[in-house]
Amino acid sequence: MKMKTPILKSSWLRVRWVALMLVLGSILTACSFLSTPKTIHVNQSLLQTAVTKKWTDIAQSMHDKGMVATDPKVILMPDKQRIGAQFDAVVETGLLGGVMRGKMQMSGVPVYNPEVQAIVLKEFAVDSFELNNAPSMLDGLARRAVSMMVGKKVGVDVPVYFIKREQLSFAGKEWLPEKIEVEAERLNITLQPHEQ
Repeated sequence: MKMKTPILKSSWLRVRWVALMLVLGSILTACSFLSTPKTIHVNQSLLQTAVTKKWTDIAQSMHDKGMVATDPKVILMPDKQRIGAQFDAVVETGLLGGVMRGKMQMSGVPVYNPEVQAIVLKEFAVDSFELNNAPSMLDGLARRAVSMMVGKKVGVDVPVYFIKREQLSFAGKEWLPEKIEVEAERLNITLQPHEQ
């Protein structure tokens, strides 16, 4: 019986050693997990829903600048890292009560605005304007005219996706959007941890 005691002690020490290593490994894994960037994936249909909900406000802002815009369709532009909207537009030219009607596409660069806790569009541009009932050779001229009249005025932090408070806080850390990437069918928002 005295001979078995050292063997039992060494077995017990091994079990304790293995348990300690497992606990330390779990702690290191958890710490690594908490410092690894997280990504929120927002598909195009979710962006479309968000823009449709906010369209009344966006359209009112455009109307104040002399443009009526209806039926928006979200366009993701990964090659330019922009998000666009295509819509039916009526633009007042200011010349003898004239108007231009057609299909317009505008786009902006997605950035995070912490004040409204949302991904917003900045640096708006009029990408295209296809006039109704006019030769296509006039489309470029119409796009330039609209850009000068309303293009730069419209792009005032238009929100396209609101980030929920719980998505920005986890395990005592604040997570802030560091990178926004536009893909063909979704928007990827990469969050980095910051101490609160």
